[in-house]
Amino acid sequence: MASALPFLVAILLLQSCIALLSPHHCNRPPLMRTKSFRQHTQKYAAEPTKTTDTNSSSSPPVQPKKRRRKADSFFLTNSQLTNDKLPIEEQPAITSALVNEPLEAKQSQCPFEFAMTFKRYRVNLSNDRSAANDPESEKRRSRRVQRGSINKLVNNLGSTNKGDKEVKKSKKSDEGKNPWGVVSNIVQGVFQSDTTDSTNRDNPNNKLRKSIEVVYTSEVKDGSFRWITSEEMAQSTPLADEDFVAAAAFWRMASDIIISQQQRQNEKKWYLALPETTVAVASNLCDILNWYGDLDKEDDASMHIVAQLDSRSDDVPVIQFTLSENNDQVYQQPSKLLPSAADTERQTKAWVTRLLVELGVCPFTKSSQKSGQGLGDMGVPVANIMYRHSDALSRSDGGIYLIMADAWDAISDMVAAGPSGKRGVSSILLSAPGFDDDFTLWAGPVFAMLEAGVSAIQAEEMIGVVCFHPQYVVPDGKSWPGFGHMHSLPRLKNWYNQYSSGSAESTIPLEDDEIAAGGAFQRRTPHAVINVLRAEQLEAAEGRRSTGELYERNIRVLMGKEGGIGLEKLTKDLRLEQQL
Repeated sequence: MASALPFLVAILLLQSCIALLSPHHCNRPPLMRTKSFRQHTQKYAAEPTKTTDTNSSSSPPVQPKKRRRKADSFFLTNSQLTNDKLPIEEQPAITSALVNEPLEAKQSQCPFEFAMTFKRYRVNLSNDRSAANDPESEKRRSRRVQRGSINKLVNNLGSTNKGDKEVKKSKKSDEGKNPWGVVSNIVQGVFQSDTTDSTNRDNPNNKLRKSIEVVYTSEVKDGSFRWITSEEMAQSTPLADEDFVAAAAFWRMASDIIISQQQRQNEKKWYLALPETTVAVASNLCDILNWYGDLDKEDDASMHIVAQLDSRSDDVPVIQFTLSENNDQVYQQPSKLLPSAADTERQTKAWVTRLLVELGVCPFTKSSQKSGQGLGDMGVPVANIMYRHSDALSRSDGGIYLIMADAWDAISDMVAAGPSGKRGVSSILLSAPGFDDDFTLWAGPVFAMLEAGVSAIQAEEMIGVVCFHPQYVVPDGKSWPGFGHMHSLPRLKNWYNQYSSGSAESTIPLEDDEIAAGGAFQRRTPHAVINVLRAEQLEAAEGRRSTGELYERNIRVLMGKEGGIGLEKLTKDLRLEQQL
């Protein structure tokens, strides 16, 4: 027995050596790649390991392991994924792209992001606060109240027919008045030295104009001077507002300057006289344009504009526009083909019919033609929805100026048309398909400038602007994007949890990403859209409805697991509308 012991030891040593030299052992992963590593490879898609083996080209590629995504990982961005480093000894080669895989029954069925942190853009106006108490501001508000442009809601009178009677009465008095586009026809056009009717040269306004034009003789002669008033609209559109016309003229001037320079005209300075507005309003408009100009410089645009009040005029605000060119950047005519105005109107009407009317997302819109239904007893009449279109292109020279010009033309026409009557306008849906692929610019700088524009002319009591976009996502609650955006995900979640608990139609709770999708699809339109509503309509709607209950109901209708439309159909329906 003792003599056999050395023989057994030798056999064991030989087996150990064979095992150490075997290919199977050589290919084993290091000991540190244990269960913890396998858990990480389930979360990330691992890239095939590169090798210098000459036979590797003939071998089949290694398939990446798929990541089973948890519901709360829905809000992780690519940057967040790559920044969440694994321990050095456990870090495999990974890609930030998530791999699609059927999820478990409990988990969310939303493969896209529907919430994000919005960058807050704010335009600081030099006359934002001080102008509110100056005499000119008081005159402006008094003038608007007297005209009926600022309306106070009727406290519940118990008569649901009052609004309808007011509409019928206004139809008779407004027949033949308030044609849409009257403001647009005044502020649009090429540079001309005589942009307004001057038949009555003896009235004080024309005398004032003549005295100003003497100062700008050379500019008037070469066509780089404009004089814009709403005076010629007074008979047909008594509700036309001087400051709205000024804002529309200001942005149209900026847009036309870019267009003229693209046509290689030689002027570098242009002048706009706005005799019916105040220095404070004119200065505010310059602040907004210059704020965007600073952003535009960062993007290395080939052209941008600087605006300032011209010191040669003391009696009338005259704005000087100066064009700067970046010689390192060559302007290229955009080649993207956009849908026509008829296309976007048809597509947007189909969206209104499907989402707002048939699904009842907006309880005060009962057709694609009119809105404001159900608010008559509060003094808000039913009126037309105005559909408008802009050919502005995102990130192109003059694209921002053009969308602002088209928006303020439409807003000015809405105010001039009045809130009731045959041609009365309840709201605007302005489509800008050139911004369909740029939600960041649309929801950020564009709406920051629109918001600032409302403040610049002190129109908060008259209108509000609301953001829609085919790629819309809701704020995640980490920042405030500004007015006009959907409520944040935390607020939507609170409302959903609060009101769904008592609903007999909802027993299966939704995940955060599904709630976010339900909020986002309330704002996803076939094209980028600026929605303008009258302030009294917004106020009446907020007073009439329970906001939390409405949003819970809408989220349940769109994304509910028991009878909800669902992400797949919502996406399909939107794409179909885009193709109409």
